[in-house]
Amino acid sequence: MTKKNTSKVVTKKLSEMVPKSTLANEAVLYKCEPTYWLFMPKWLRFIFGWITVLLFGFSFLTIPMCGVFLIPYVWRVAPVTAAIGVASVIASMLMPLKEWPWVRKVGQLWYEIFQFSANKSPEELMESIEYGDDHQLVMCMHPHGIVPYHAGLWAAYADQYMSDPTTGRALYGFGAAADAVGYVPGLRNIMGWLSAGSASYKVLKAGITKGISQACNAAGRKPRHLYILPGGVAEIFTSTPGRHTIVFKKRRGLVRLSIETGAQLVPCYVFGGTDFFHNLATDAGFFARLSRMCRAGVTIFWGRFGLPIPFCPRVTCVLGDPIVPPVWVKSSETERVPEILIDEMHAEFLVQMKALFEKYKAAAGYPDAELEVM
Repeated sequence: MTKKNTSKVVTKKLSEMVPKSTLANEAVLYKCEPTYWLFMPKWLRFIFGWITVLLFGFSFLTIPMCGVFLIPYVWRVAPVTAAIGVASVIASMLMPLKEWPWVRKVGQLWYEIFQFSANKSPEELMESIEYGDDHQLVMCMHPHGIVPYHAGLWAAYADQYMSDPTTGRALYGFGAAADAVGYVPGLRNIMGWLSAGSASYKVLKAGITKGISQACNAAGRKPRHLYILPGGVAEIFTSTPGRHTIVFKKRRGLVRLSIETGAQLVPCYVFGGTDFFHNLATDAGFFARLSRMCRAGVTIFWGRFGLPIPFCPRVTCVLGDPIVPPVWVKSSETERVPEILIDEMHAEFLVQMKALFEKYKAAAGYPDAELEVM
């Protein structure tokens, strides 16, 4: 693991209010508290937290684990276990995708394990909720990482802190994942419970413009906002402890979507997001090429004890300000967004992302880190 900064960090509890003038100049972080689970003693929260951390991580290994059931020897020595395994796979694939709001609260159990903190004060969070009433937002989170535990942390954070129970207003929208996830037993269900669906352009546009999202609609909800990891599969292969890389230099799809729909892009960076595991396959090797063919991440990774058990880096999520897209009116069905508008907004997004990274890197424990854009 990369050595972290041991200098004093300005960290506050989210219950503390800080003057806005202070926030503008200081890299203040706010420690997140698992309020839903505080009825449990801390040691019990750790036990349940680790159980869910392992279950989430192992869900990314479902395909190779299912391969075991194809081995005749397994059926000879453990027929009942094999039958239960196959039945579970079939049940998972037949289960309709439907969001389950309670699952978002599971991520609160991970706060203490990963020392999770964020950069929004209670005042700013309330302003964001109000802003979201009149504007649609696309939360663009980098990096993807190998197993994105920060996606679960984000779901818990958005559910807990970016909603107003007194009015019912919330910024929790719908998520996006690689299409291949929809064919992975177990993982497809978890993603559905967390309101995630296909990351195809057509599906994302329908979600933003019409509130169409399979998992959300099945629960009777029409989402307004989008959460996505834009680096996708490509960022899996830049993920290794101590490296801070985002893959966005040649990616224009989200920018085009923003201009077409008017939804505003919100830069988001997660410090610690690449420190959960070591990665055998990095950059443009065989596994990267295979993954592009499969449209899913294929790699070999390990954490504690050489097993797929994650390390426990300190995880910090920092959100930037929304980037307002230029006004563009489509005059015909075949007209496309002008490339100059896409290039300008794309450049602005990268400027904002780099500024966000530089502002908070020391407070997050990475004072010497450099952000690489690919």
